[in-house]
Amino acid sequence: MSAKKEEPLSPLEELGPRTGDETPHELIYRSYLLGRIHFGTKIAILNRPGSPVYNAYENWGPIALIAFVVVYTMLTSSIAAGLTLLLVLALAGVMILPKWVLKKLRMRVLEQAFGSEPGWSDLWKHGGISIRLAADPGVCCDGPEGDWESFARRHLDLPDEPEGAPQPAGRTA
Repeated sequence: MSAKKEEPLSPLEELGPRTGDETPHELIYRSYLLGRIHFGTKIAILNRPGSPVYNAYENWGPIALIAFVVVYTMLTSSIAAGLTLLLVLALAGVMILPKWVLKKLRMRVLEQAFGSEPGWSDLWKHGGISIRLAADPGVCCDGPEGDWESFARRHLDLPDEPEGAPQPAGRTA
């Protein structure tokens, strides 16, 4: 007897069909999942102390580890070996660390922004996020000065699929 494995629902399927009484935050999340908006993160604002998503350990931990390994090598081996290791690790750090930190920061921003409306509001007040319409990138709303709630009501309060749009295979209208 084999049990059929159920596939997990996509975030859009978990939301279910539009009801017409969605909050602006729900409209933004739904539009993001549908690809109707582009979600921007301002790294210079978000990756510093005081930001709700800043993590000092991700920024300074790898640098401290590199320094420890270099000093340990200098003390236990030779200064030349320590300096060579410093050069190699510094180059690797310059090439890898910024991308790693940005990826981790972006994931935390997405989790906080779309996890709850208070998380979204906190990021918006801090000024680290922006939204733009995918169809017209000139239509945008930047935090903290933009009114994201009216932007969502004005530009994103749309049906999930346009009337008469072809349905994907396996779905019925």
